[in-house]
Amino acid sequence: MLNIKSLSIDKYINYTFILYAFFIPISRSGIVFTSILLILFWFFTDNFKKKLISLKSNKVVQHLTLLIAFALLSLFWTDDVGSGINYIIRFWYLLPILVIATAVQKEYIPSAISAFLAGMFISEVLSYGLFFELWTLNHGSALDPSPFMNHLQYSMFLAFASLLLLNRFFFETQFKYKIFYFLYFLVVTSNLFLNGGRTGQIAFIISLFVVGFLNIKNKILAFLSMLLLIIVIFNTAYQVSPIFNSKVNLTTTSISSVENKNFFCTSIGVRFAQWIVGIEIFLDNPVAGVGISKNTNTMKQYIDNSHPDKICAKTLPNYHNYYIQMAVKLGAIGLFLYLMIFYSLLKLNIKDKQYANLMIIFVTVYSISSMFENMFHQQFSEAIFALFVGIFIAKSNNKKDKTI
Repeated sequence: MLNIKSLSIDKYINYTFILYAFFIPISRSGIVFTSILLILFWFFTDNFKKKLISLKSNKVVQHLTLLIAFALLSLFWTDDVGSGINYIIRFWYLLPILVIATAVQKEYIPSAISAFLAGMFISEVLSYGLFFELWTLNHGSALDPSPFMNHLQYSMFLAFASLLLLNRFFFETQFKYKIFYFLYFLVVTSNLFLNGGRTGQIAFIISLFVVGFLNIKNKILAFLSMLLLIIVIFNTAYQVSPIFNSKVNLTTTSISSVENKNFFCTSIGVRFAQWIVGIEIFLDNPVAGVGISKNTNTMKQYIDNSHPDKICAKTLPNYHNYYIQMAVKLGAIGLFLYLMIFYSLLKLNIKDKQYANLMIIFVTVYSISSMFENMFHQQFSEAIFALFVGIFIAKSNNKKDKTI
């Protein structure tokens, strides 16, 4: 017998899922609102208990759960329980994974990805407007044209969106759509190199080779063609984008200052300083870390006691490397669980080749970006993680899709 109530809830979930994907690049409040709606609707779906049981066997969900559980356990040895609780609460942005993985109908997934790209398009229009000083917004400027989030996160979004489009280019069979995807790829890539986020640029350059190897059978041709594309993009960006030009020059100067003068008070130098001190803290607390918290009090104490030359690093709120941050806060156990999340993603059995490739691209971009920014604990970057991890788990489900 047709269950009208169940069908209605399913429809609401799928439409909210598309809206959620649209809001992820452009609205903090939109992310919160649609995340809450997804979770509330999920509780009223048919066979809710069965959905929960199906999640128990998923390795990605298992390692996510274990990581959060161990973070909770670490409150017993952290130096700031209140800060630790606030840190853990931020993980609620990952809850939509459970809804998307179990309750979203697969027919809606392409629409959600298109909605995400539509949201990215809006952010890019605003970003270009900021860069060319056509308008001003509450966030971003001509020197930092990131309209909704910090430039490090935005550069990661741009890197992934551009490679998503390039991946679509390889799978598209109609010539007119191939042209469209490639032109859109160039628009997003141009925005990436107009932006000051070196994090996404590094992730893009490395991941571009991954896209080539995944989609071009001749691996030598794949390497050479991607290398040529990178050289053209890099050279053009260096000549055209004043932000990229200054960032490249600043990076080389900063690295030289660290190597030759042991001077860490530059944008790159403070990160090196944090990583050096963070590794030292980890080696002193290798198993379970110093406990979860939002503060960097332990790092500041180590700098005061042993590293006065790295005092500039005390000004930054996190380690700008989530692997080191996990190692410091939760030791080898926490770092292992975090790495296992990505390993479990790569082990998902996705039969659709386009989505299987997209999963590898996403893991590559996100994991590389995490080497330079606290991606796993920021609202926008957690939301994009929840969206695509949920999609990949749903696509790995071998059961037949429901009809709309």
